[in-house]
Amino acid sequence: MIALLLSVVVSTLLFSCFRLFPRFGVQLEEAVVINYIVASSLSIGLAGPVHAWGRLLEPSTAAGVVMGLAFLYMFKKMGECTQQLGMGVTAIATKMSMVLPMSVFILLDPADPITWQKATAVVLAFPAVWLASTPSSKGPSAGTADLGESYHIRPWVLPAIVFFGSGIIDLGFGWFSTAEHMTCDADRFTFSAVPYTVAAFIGMGRWMTREESKPQWGKSTIIGGIVLGIINVGSLFFLLLAYQSMPFPRSAIVPANNLGIVLATALAGIILFRERPGSRNIVGWAFAITALMLLLLTD
Repeated sequence: MIALLLSVVVSTLLFSCFRLFPRFGVQLEEAVVINYIVASSLSIGLAGPVHAWGRLLEPSTAAGVVMGLAFLYMFKKMGECTQQLGMGVTAIATKMSMVLPMSVFILLDPADPITWQKATAVVLAFPAVWLASTPSSKGPSAGTADLGESYHIRPWVLPAIVFFGSGIIDLGFGWFSTAEHMTCDADRFTFSAVPYTVAAFIGMGRWMTREESKPQWGKSTIIGGIVLGIINVGSLFFLLLAYQSMPFPRSAIVPANNLGIVLATALAGIILFRERPGSRNIVGWAFAITALMLLLLTD
């Protein structure tokens, strides 16, 4: 249970960092790349370079490479969604993506069959994301004042990208979290290091090959990237640890983790950042919480 609680707390800190970046002038793309450089180095260091090198031929390594290819893009979109729509909206879009790995786990695990509660929760997930992504008209705290006309025409596009991309990535981590693929903390850090390293190389490659992607260095950006990288390592490590330490199937761990994160980030957004949700946002959160509780109560 401790690992699950730590996963919720650290993930909430992750969203809070994104929310604070504009206030301190942190350049998002540069900070995200620095984050992956730090996360990669820290994960390899904690795992032990010799141990990490010895697992290069494991199936999880190949999966980690594929996830790393999507990491940089998805992490940047998470940051944009947090800055533009707020912490609560991004948490919904990211954490309700759990219906994708949930569906796979339920279909492939005969001991965890589909129930009416789980089916209802999956159906509720989609209007939850849609309603929660609707900008509030109550004030600038929603973060949508400078988004441009294209955003107001399609307010669901950014949360939808985060929703589906996060679901696919979560499926990969959940699939390879079993004792068959990792048995100790060093294995978990090594598995985490692979996508971090791939994303870091992609980001640095963009810096060197694309004129428009040359980094804009600044003290706040460097510090923000370092802090984000440290938090990122913790969020993934505790999630992988929770998969093995909790006495539930994977399809129960996913909603338990996501329910806590949705509630914690929404609460942090209201208390710390004065986010003022509109009526549609509140309905969306209610749908999300109902869906997550239905999934959790089935176990």
